[in-house]
Amino acid sequence: MSVMQTLRQRLGPVTTRPSWRELLRSGLGAGLGLALAGMLVGLVDTFFPRTLFLFAPLGATAVLVFAVPSSPLAQPWNCVVGNTVSALYTLLLLWAFPSLSQTALAALAVAGAIALMLLLRALHPPGGAVALLTVLAAAQMVPLGWHLLIPMAVLSGVLAAVGVLYHRACGRPYLHQPPPPAAVQRQAAGLALSEQDLQQLLQRFDQSYNLTPDDLGELLAAAEEQAIKRRLAAVSCSEVMSPRLLTIGPQTPLEEVADLFHRHLVKSLPVVDEQQQLIGRVLRADLFDWLWQGHRASQQQNLWQRLRRPGYSTGPVALSLMREPELCVQESTPMGDLLHELASHTVQFIAVLRGNRLVGVITRSDVIRTLLSLNP
Repeated sequence: MSVMQTLRQRLGPVTTRPSWRELLRSGLGAGLGLALAGMLVGLVDTFFPRTLFLFAPLGATAVLVFAVPSSPLAQPWNCVVGNTVSALYTLLLLWAFPSLSQTALAALAVAGAIALMLLLRALHPPGGAVALLTVLAAAQMVPLGWHLLIPMAVLSGVLAAVGVLYHRACGRPYLHQPPPPAAVQRQAAGLALSEQDLQQLLQRFDQSYNLTPDDLGELLAAAEEQAIKRRLAAVSCSEVMSPRLLTIGPQTPLEEVADLFHRHLVKSLPVVDEQQQLIGRVLRADLFDWLWQGHRASQQQNLWQRLRRPGYSTGPVALSLMREPELCVQESTPMGDLLHELASHTVQFIAVLRGNRLVGVITRSDVIRTLLSLNP
């Protein structure tokens, strides 16, 4: 590898090339946010002159809010508190040490603003620019006094509010929301990593201010799912399915349905018509619910015995408890396409069809067996 290639790899772009959709979404969002902020400044100036004014670091805030909304540095708390506290600290610095040189004041202002933002967990890069701007334009900023904090807080809040609405309209997440405890436990169990482990990884690679532990967990889980999906891309559903079918018809008496559940210990049964076309399913839980509700008076009697009493076969049939088919695929469908559905839905089985005819079913046991067979 030549020296020029090495320099290009180390000094060249490290981010991936964005899509045209991402370019338009980020640019339009930033333009809309600043336009609304400017309109607000003009409206307020009509009634209260010189109350609000646009300031240069607001453009950097727009970059974060609309181009990298997933970053912790772009969150509303960071935008509003980071810019406001940097202006407040720099004002106090200018009042306390008016005789210091501009260079010394600039260095102290930026350094102190960074430390204060870190302390408040409100690190926001434009806050450093606010501190430097306040020093460089001290002749205009200092006479404003505490009034300087109003445009910093209000307009930063306006950009953040526009960002919330804009990203929601675009279907893109912006506000960080902690997942419910159950979701955290499921994620940790799937990754074998705790939230503390994820936080240590972020600190190890100096990414604490670019990602949250939840974001890293989602990325790792998605990467694991993508790797499994790639390995299963060449495996079709026909290779995984169980071809030995245990089915019932819509007119099958519930006595026979109960016997099948009792003998085979399955949780659901496919319902097919005379042409073996899948038309529904009956859940074991639904059968128990029906028994409990319809025969509550005789609770001491065995449920299976109640179904087996003489003349019961002329009673209700499978059609009365049948649900719609849950998930159906063709036998040529790659197994990799089903991972998301298996992970996000509590499906009892996946029906495998050849055209409209049921030829097999896939259970979680079938998927686990296939995954184990793929391991080296």
